[in-house]
This record gives sequence, C-alpha cells and structure tokens, in this order.
Amino acid sequence: MRTIKAYQKTSVHWGKSQANISKLLTQYGIQDTRFTFLQSRNELICEFNFPTKIEEKDVNIGVRILLPIPKSKDMEKAKNQIHRALFYYLKTKFEALSFGLVEFTQEFMPHLVIFDKKGGSKTLYQVISPQYHKGLLKGEQGEIKMLPEKID
Repeated sequence: MRTIKAYQKTSVHWGKSQANISKLLTQYGIQDTRFTFLQSRNELICEFNFPTKIEEKDVNIGVRILLPIPKSKDMEKAKNQIHRALFYYLKTKFEALSFGLVEFTQEFMPHLVIFDKKGGSKTLYQVISPQYHKGLLKGEQGEIKMLPEKID
C-alpha cells in the first residue's frame, strides 16, 4: 500500500471529524449513520441511509463507504487522517449535489448498497468492478450482472 500524505498532519481528533461528518449528513436529512472500525482489516466503514423520493415513493438509499486506514505506527493519527479525508470527501460530494451538478445516485453510485436474494450485501463497485476489469483484460465489453445470484 502506498503512503497517503493528505491530512497526515491534521491535529483534528477523529471524534471531532466524525461529529462534523454526522452534522454534515444531518444537514442533508440523513438520520441513520454508522461508523465501524475494522482493525483486523485496517478499514473504516461509513454507512448511512439517504431518504429521498423515486417516482413519488419514499425510499432510503443505502450507502457504504469503505476506506483503508493509512498504515502508521500511531493508529490515533491514522484515524485522525482518514476521518478528516472522509469529511472533506463527503462535503465535496454534497456541495456538488447542492449545486445541481449531479443527482444523489449518480454521485454515490460506487457506494450504493445492493442485496442478493439471500440478504447478503455489497456495494455496486464491489459487484461491477471485477466484471468490468475482466472485460477490459479480455478486450470485450458485455453485459454486467447487477444483482448476482450469490455473493461470495
């Protein structure tokens, strides 16, 4: 894994950044938010449900953002760094939405959560990316299966 330099010297505690993220999401009507540290996988997961209407029906769009925690001897500094990066990542995305540059599903497409028939879940990126890369390597672009029969 490469060294991630952005926000490396932030002095903002990850708890404050997490509070900033929650406040930002609340400003856009998001009430259900979850942060998960998976230390065994060196990963931070941010999940939330975005309430909206599709064809006059109220729906919640599930979002899961998976972030690698930068390798560091000081895990607290690494958590500070990744949370600060996530805050500005989300802030930029929501500013684009507010300005009307994109719609929600377009902006968050790789992070949208889909479920298989057994109730397992993955992000769209996790489903589409391997198929897309396989097509690029073979020099063939074909049908991409959006809802797999089975999630590994």
